[in-house]
Amino acid sequence: MNDTSTTQSTIRDGSNDAETTAQSPHGQGHIGFLFVAEQHCAQEEDAIVPYWASPESSEPSIHDNNAGGLKRCLSKFKRRHSGEEQPHPPEEKTTQTNRQRACNFALLAGRRVGVMAVFIAALAVLVVPIHSSIELKTFDFGTMKFDWKIDPRDHLVPIDPEYGDFNVLLDGHAHTTVSDGRLSPEQLVEYSIAQGYNAVIVTDHNTVVGGLRAEAYAKSKYSGRFVVVPGMEYSNCRIHMNFININATVTTGNRAFPSDDDIRHAIAKVHAIGGLVIVNHIPWSNHSLDRFQRPRLVDHPSIQSLVDWGVDGFEVANQATFDLPTYQYMLSQRTALQRATADPPAPLIFMTGSDIHTPGSAYAWTVLKAPNITKEDIVQEIRQARTSFLFDPTGTRANRYPSYSARYLALAPISELAQYFESFVDRYQGQYSFHGTHCRRDIVEVHGASVGCFIVYFIAAAILFELLYKLLGCVWLQAKRLYSRSRRRGSE
Repeated sequence: MNDTSTTQSTIRDGSNDAETTAQSPHGQGHIGFLFVAEQHCAQEEDAIVPYWASPESSEPSIHDNNAGGLKRCLSKFKRRHSGEEQPHPPEEKTTQTNRQRACNFALLAGRRVGVMAVFIAALAVLVVPIHSSIELKTFDFGTMKFDWKIDPRDHLVPIDPEYGDFNVLLDGHAHTTVSDGRLSPEQLVEYSIAQGYNAVIVTDHNTVVGGLRAEAYAKSKYSGRFVVVPGMEYSNCRIHMNFININATVTTGNRAFPSDDDIRHAIAKVHAIGGLVIVNHIPWSNHSLDRFQRPRLVDHPSIQSLVDWGVDGFEVANQATFDLPTYQYMLSQRTALQRATADPPAPLIFMTGSDIHTPGSAYAWTVLKAPNITKEDIVQEIRQARTSFLFDPTGTRANRYPSYSARYLALAPISELAQYFESFVDRYQGQYSFHGTHCRRDIVEVHGASVGCFIVYFIAAAILFELLYKLLGCVWLQAKRLYSRSRRRGSE
């Protein structure tokens, strides 16, 4: 071959599937030229930054394809040393390249922001229905034990100072897990004993099942020492009343919005089977609800109407609330009956109740003077309205606290996230009717200002993320370059 002819050398990569021809500009020393070119390309490879560190770069990397990248690098090296490549591109081309890089970066950032927005929207659509469809209870009450004993007689006296001694401390209103309580009927008995009661009327919403279970448990374990009187709470959107001393659920006249006749028929039915009717928590029933500015229960009957319909008494203390107006009305009625005749009918019954759903403090105890601690004697004393009560608005303090539910801890992250999204909309449904509906028409308020602020915060956070992402990419690039230079200097 002629000395002036072009010397060619074929370079194959490890896979033997690509080749390139390197031409020496002087016709000699092509082996040295290739060696220098390969060393230069290897140094460039060491300085290459991972793709995520410089996302806007459109310049191909030798990582794109081993053979193709090496071919481009050798060709570029040859052009530089042969004078074919311009050492400094025109200013207009540089400006155009910077603009293109900025556009590429903006497009990539926009795609990421769009993906994040879609992800957050999908997350909200997923977690909010899950949170709404499950009843997530924070605490596990099933393992609670009540191993203390309080005697309220140590510091309290009856509301009527002349009442004298008593032997029955009764809770006249209590709930269990059979309706919406947190304690089982058996646990309720143990809790009541710990709070100083020796009798309880179990009144689950619209069912007598919880009362019958608690009564069976008390008879088997505390016969002669603790008494359960079964009952139910007649619950709807107009009134809540306790039906006491019944053995079957009374459904007469019980619907979401009963009429006056429905209520009268229900009272008559309870009397027909030997029970008593006590009207519950009038202050709670008439309390005005937020947004609605209407009473919790719709069109609650007046006290006088209820007396005319034949109720036996009223709950004058419910939890820590003392119903002074109702108490004063009952006192006036009792005095009027005594004045009217020498043999007046039984006056209205004073009753109190813890209305326990979640175990906590006790505030009131209905007291009686029963001949014996039996259900029959206790009911007879109540029927004759020979009751008084102890009341302490500060409540008892010897309480136990339940442990967190494992289910709650597992689902709390989803629940809290769902509540965050739900905070953009408020839905007011009013009091639950205990018939599968609510007592008021829904009020829905969408907080547009909160939604707008969330969008602004999201965009600001996305911009901050992209800036940090770009900054870290630049830092990584500089670090790689410094590392490559130090390694080359070390090899020299």
